[in-house]
Amino acid sequence: MKSSLITPLLILAAAALLAAAPPEGGFERTLPVSGAIELDLNTDAGGIHVNAVAGNAVKVRAILKGSRWPLRNEAEIERKIRELERNPPIEQTGSRIRVGYVQDKELLRGVSMRLEIETPADARLKATADSGGIRITGIRGPLDVQTDSGGIHVTAAGSEVRAQADSGGIHIQDVQGAVHARADSGGIEALNIAGAIDVQTDSGGINVSQTVAAPITARADSGGARVKLAQAGGYDVTLESGSGRISIPEMTVRGTISRHRAEGKVRGGGPLVDVKVDSGNVAVE
Repeated sequence: MKSSLITPLLILAAAALLAAAPPEGGFERTLPVSGAIELDLNTDAGGIHVNAVAGNAVKVRAILKGSRWPLRNEAEIERKIRELERNPPIEQTGSRIRVGYVQDKELLRGVSMRLEIETPADARLKATADSGGIRITGIRGPLDVQTDSGGIHVTAAGSEVRAQADSGGIHIQDVQGAVHARADSGGIEALNIAGAIDVQTDSGGINVSQTVAAPITARADSGGARVKLAQAGGYDVTLESGSGRISIPEMTVRGTISRHRAEGKVRGGGPLVDVKVDSGNVAVE
């Protein structure tokens, strides 16, 4: 009889353990600033969101959550969260602000820290996440964004954007400057770019468009490429696909044109569009 009760009791205990919410917490700070701002943001896990707002202050909000898997000592996780709340990893020197650089790395073992930042638009920004997505909207820049695992979304940047993701897609739109993007596993999209474009992905497609004529370099090992040229201005074009078709509008051919390679000029020539993919189609509009 006793043995027949053991299994149901164990199931109930396990269910209760799983249902219990892991420890949570957070911290907030409002930091007055003036002039050009430099932000350096870092998180091991949790992601980073940055939005532009009016005013003369940077608002930092962190959401701390304990991990349920693998099973951990909840009391120890809660101790770490309370310690981060008491001593938030925020450093400010004038208008230079660093957030998320925890000296005692043990405090982040089993704890994720998501950063939500509101800042005036006139800011230079570096954002790094080991695990978690990064989303940035309306920041003048330049921007330097990196994540090991998670997607990157950048919208309405006022100058150069550099983005790198080991695992995750990169989506960049409405940039008043050059874009440099690298993805090991994931597609790259860079749309409405008023500057040079340099993108490369090992696994994933490429989709880019320009609003002013400037050099474009695109490389993809596995995935096609679509390029929309600026409406005004000419380009020199070199396109190559190891396994796929090439399509391009009006072009004065230089040399030969074949199913897998094309070289020539669009609207009389100009900045170079250099696109090479190993597997996939190449389309230029």
